[in-house]
Amino acid sequence: MFPTLLRPSRASRLQIGLIGAALMLWQSTALAGQFSLRSPDDSLEIRLSTGTHTETGTVQGLEYQLWVDGQQQLQPSRIAMAFDDGSAFGPGARVTDQTPVEVDEEVLPEIPLRQAKIRNHYRGLTLSFDTGFQLELRAFNEGVAYRFIAGKHPATGLKGETAEFNLAKGSFGYFPFEKNFRSATQPLFTPTATKSLGGDQLGSLPALFVSKGVNLLLTETDLQHYPGLWLRGDGRGGVFGVHPRELDKEGNEIDSHASIEGNRSFPWRIIGVARSDAALLDNQLSFLLSEPSRIKDVSWIKPGKIAWDWYNENHLKGVDFKSGINTDTYKYFIDFAAKFGIENILLDDGWSTHEDVLTVLPGIDMQAILAHAKEKGVKVQLWVPWSGLEPQMEQAMKRYAQWGISGLKIDFMNSDSQRMVDFYWRTAATAAKYKLMVNFHGAYKPAGIHRTYPNVLTREGVKGLENHKWSDSITPTHNLHLPFIRMITGPMDYTPGAMRNAQRKNFAAIFSRPMSLGTRAHQVAMYVLYESPLQMLADTPSSYEAEPEIPRFIAAIPTVWDDYRVLEASIGDYLVMARRAGKDWFIGAMTNEQPRDFQLDLGFLAPGRYRLTLCRDGINADENAEDYRIETREVNAGDRLAITLAPGGGWAAKVTPL
Repeated sequence: MFPTLLRPSRASRLQIGLIGAALMLWQSTALAGQFSLRSPDDSLEIRLSTGTHTETGTVQGLEYQLWVDGQQQLQPSRIAMAFDDGSAFGPGARVTDQTPVEVDEEVLPEIPLRQAKIRNHYRGLTLSFDTGFQLELRAFNEGVAYRFIAGKHPATGLKGETAEFNLAKGSFGYFPFEKNFRSATQPLFTPTATKSLGGDQLGSLPALFVSKGVNLLLTETDLQHYPGLWLRGDGRGGVFGVHPRELDKEGNEIDSHASIEGNRSFPWRIIGVARSDAALLDNQLSFLLSEPSRIKDVSWIKPGKIAWDWYNENHLKGVDFKSGINTDTYKYFIDFAAKFGIENILLDDGWSTHEDVLTVLPGIDMQAILAHAKEKGVKVQLWVPWSGLEPQMEQAMKRYAQWGISGLKIDFMNSDSQRMVDFYWRTAATAAKYKLMVNFHGAYKPAGIHRTYPNVLTREGVKGLENHKWSDSITPTHNLHLPFIRMITGPMDYTPGAMRNAQRKNFAAIFSRPMSLGTRAHQVAMYVLYESPLQMLADTPSSYEAEPEIPRFIAAIPTVWDDYRVLEASIGDYLVMARRAGKDWFIGAMTNEQPRDFQLDLGFLAPGRYRLTLCRDGINADENAEDYRIETREVNAGDRLAITLAPGGGWAAKVTPL
C-alpha cells in the first residue's frame, strides 16, 4: 500500500485556516516565490525560495533556510527529486497555489510510549507546482519538517533525491558512522566537527548536530514504499541525503532504483530543534508526522516485559535437567516469569532452522511449552529470521496464531532499501491480521510504523546490551547518548537487565557469560529511562533468582507511560527523569563514567505523602559494580532527595501515594 496523505486522528481537531500575518507569506519584485513559515510560538522560521524570476515565470530550484530565535541555523539548502524517465521536481517548477493552515489537536497514542496525550500544534504551508507535485512544510515549536507529494505519476524509477542540510559554520555532530548500507544500524555517536565529514563517510539516521548552542536532530518518518535516508558530508560543514541500493535475493547490493508510481506522499524530512539537552526529550515529531493507526481494535496488544534466553545462552544452575534449547529449560523460564510477574518469555534462535520456520526442531515440544505457559498465565513469543519468514509469511503467522504465540521477534533485515521497507509494512499488516505483536531486530531506526501499526511494539536499531558479549564499546557514555538521539525517533529494544556488572578495570567481553560496563543500578535505571513497550530481562533466571529483589523491582516498572518530567540532562553525561503511570511516579537517573551528586526536587508530585522504594548504587559500587541497595522511605511532595551516583552508576525509584 502506498503512503497516504494526512488522515484525521481519532483525537479532536482544531484547524484554523488562513493566518496571513502569522504565516508571513511574502514575495519581492526581484525574486519569484519566496515564502516564510513560522512555528506557533514564532521562534522557528523556514524560509523557502523557489528560485530566480525569469521572463517566462519559471524558477530554477527549491532552497530552504532555517532560522531559530533570529539566528540562521541552516544556510540555503537544496531539495529536489529526479526520476529515471527524465522528469524532476524542483528545477523549473512554478508555484500555482498555496494553502496555509494551523492545527492544534490532542493526539491519543494507542500505545502511550512517553505520554498518554500529545499536543500536535503546528503551522503548515502546502505549495502546489505546475509539475503536479506539492511541497508540504510544517513548523512546530519543537522543529520543522517537509515532504514531497506527487499527483498522478506514471511508474518510473527514482534517480535521486536532493536533501541538503547546510549547517552554520562551527557546528559539530554526534555522527552515527556506518561502514556501508548493509547495516543493522547500531552506531556509536561520535562527536565530530561537521566540516570534517566528507563524501566518503556514511552515517545513518537519526543524527544530532549542535549549531550555535542549538541541538538539531535530523531524521525521517512515514517511511513507506521508499528507501531510507542516510547522510554523507560535503566537506564544507553540510551534510546531504543518500539512499541505499536495492538488494538481490542473497542480500547483496545491486544498482537499481526505487520504483515510484501513482498519487502518493513521500517521507517527511525532520529537523528537530532543542535549545537545551533536556528539551530533546520533548520532541515527538517522528510519531506525530506518521500515519495514524490502521488497527481499529488494539485491545489485544499487550505491552509488558519478556524473559530472554539468547543473551545468557540458557545457562541455569541448581536444576535437575540439562539446560539449553529444550523443553525443560523453557518451562523453567515460564516458571520464573510467572513467579515475578513477567508477562512473556522468548524462544530465540534455535527452536527452528533459519530456512524452515514452520518445523520445530527435536528437543522442543512446542505444545507442551505452550500448555505450561497457558497454565501459568505467561505468553510465548518466537524469534524468526526475516529470510525464513518472508517466503511463507501468511502460512507461518497463521500457524503461530493457532499455536497461541503472542508475538514475533524478526531479525537480520539489515537494510532499509525499498524492498526491505516494504517487507516491514507487509509483516506488520499480516501480524496484525493474526493478532501478533512484533519486535524488529537487525532493523533500521523507527520511522513511523509503530504509530500506523501499534502491534509493532519495539525494535532494535540500537547498539545495545548484547554487544557486551564481544565488545567493550557499550560504555556508560554511549548509554547516555541513546536517550537524546536514537530514542527520540521511537521505541528501542536495548535489552537491559545485566546481572554481571563491572567497572572498566574489571570488565572482559565473555560471549557465554557476558557482563555489562557500569553498575547494577545503572541497568535497573534503564527500565525507567529507556522507552520500549516490550522490555527484555536479558540475564539468566538463575542470576535473578539469586537476588530476587532485583526482578521484583524491575517487574514493578511499567513499560508505557502517561506523563514525564526531565529533571536533569546532559548528552553523554547524565539524565534524571521522572515518569508517571496512573498515580505512581517512577524516577530514573544514570551517569557516565563520572560519579555525580544531584539534589532531586520532588516538587512535580501532587501535594501529599508518598512511599518511595529505591534501588541505588552501593557504597562500594565504584570498585564492585554489582554493589547496590534497595531501600524504602516516606517522603512529601516538595522534598529534596540527595542522589549519589558511582562511576557508570544509576538510581531508580517508585513513588506511590499513601
